[in-house]
Amino acid sequence: MNLIKIDENASKEEKLNQILECLRELKNTFADLIDDFDDDGVSEDAVDMMTGALDSLEDAHDVILDAIEEIEEAEL
Repeated sequence: MNLIKIDENASKEEKLNQILECLRELKNTFADLIDDFDDDGVSEDAVDMMTGALDSLEDAHDVILDAIEEIEEAEL
């Protein structure tokens, strides 16, 4: 497992991009894990709860992406 490390010397915008990339990796890994649990016949309720958590990660990803875009537009 990789530890998440954010470059302390990076700009604020670069740090947001690093966090965004970590979220992408986490979302993909979590989605694969949910599929594995689903394939193994884990209860539908448990899979639904994990899927809800994945949706929250996707929402967080989208909000950070929107913030990055707004920051970039403000700098123009």
